[in-house]
Amino acid sequence: MNELWGWDSYWVAHSLRYMFGRFGDSFMEKHGIERGDALLHMKGSVLDFLDSQSADGFIPSMLAEDGIFKDFFAGELKKRHKHNQHAPFLCQSALGAAQFADDYSWLNEEKLITYLEYYKNNQYDVKSGLFFWQNDIMIGIDNNPTVFCRPPRSSADIFLNCFIYLEYVALAKILAAKGDGRSDNIMSQAERLKRAINDEMWDERDGIYYSQDISFSISDFLACGVKLHSGMPPHWNSMPLKIRIWACFLPMYAGICSAERADRMCAHLMSDDAILAKCGIRTLASNEKMYCLENSKGNPSNWLGPVWTVANYCVYKGLKNYGKTELCEEVARRTVELMCNSLEKYGDLFESYNPDSGKPYMHPGFLSFNMLVSEMM
Repeated sequence: MNELWGWDSYWVAHSLRYMFGRFGDSFMEKHGIERGDALLHMKGSVLDFLDSQSADGFIPSMLAEDGIFKDFFAGELKKRHKHNQHAPFLCQSALGAAQFADDYSWLNEEKLITYLEYYKNNQYDVKSGLFFWQNDIMIGIDNNPTVFCRPPRSSADIFLNCFIYLEYVALAKILAAKGDGRSDNIMSQAERLKRAINDEMWDERDGIYYSQDISFSISDFLACGVKLHSGMPPHWNSMPLKIRIWACFLPMYAGICSAERADRMCAHLMSDDAILAKCGIRTLASNEKMYCLENSKGNPSNWLGPVWTVANYCVYKGLKNYGKTELCEEVARRTVELMCNSLEKYGDLFESYNPDSGKPYMHPGFLSFNMLVSEMM
């Protein structure tokens, strides 16, 4: 099955760049990966997605030659169904490839600008200043309960908003490197989104960031000529979806939150084992009612508690960003131990794992996110 997934290809390229930087070209070539081949993957993944862009700027989340998603997005576009576009990793992928090559000339920045404009025109809530998912198809965290099976266009997801912020930052860097004066405007949009995430998504009582419900339904009922609910309409822009998923910690990964808020967020990792388990970060806190460690039979993959290396990595990196050395090293240690155990006991790496026992779930030979362990070793 020949498929190219946006955020998988981003993390593979991210890991390759780190490994070349840490171990050097000769070490990598000795182990079968030449710099030219790595660069071909990085640039090719970006160019494949840019080549698939529609006139309105839409880029699909994945590309497929065969399999269940073959022609899925093309067919849906013909039906005029609006789906989520490419997960917010394309500008970051493009920046990483350009930096690795020390060459920006191959990049069409207009396509990247149009791609982010599509998000702004189709998946942006003006009232809250946050971005939302069109539906629960291709959202990265497949069955994230703050999006999964919820009403369309209602979920301003913390994962989506943090990585769109990083997309704006990456695009601004690309434009600056190419001497394009629009970089300042793009960076100002990043700052606006950063403020919206801090204003709307931070929960002062709980000391953590939450995804938000941005759907509002205003009735038009009249009683003796009086329009009900009109005397004091809602003054809030969004309502918190108080569910602790691993992505609640992404403002630390993205460098969005203050040091004081980072301290409060760390308390969620240290208070009990609801989030930090023996094998790393539970993708959903164990004291949430949706918590479930069953092995998925197919689509969606299960993110309701099982450990995924990408979640471990993002929390690890966020802790490192804010100088939380002891906790950062503990997450790294548990992740490395999990990967070593997987290889020694099962002879392979897998898509996800039981957070307490390390028992693997689905897809032996799964590389992708697992490559991130190289940075935690």
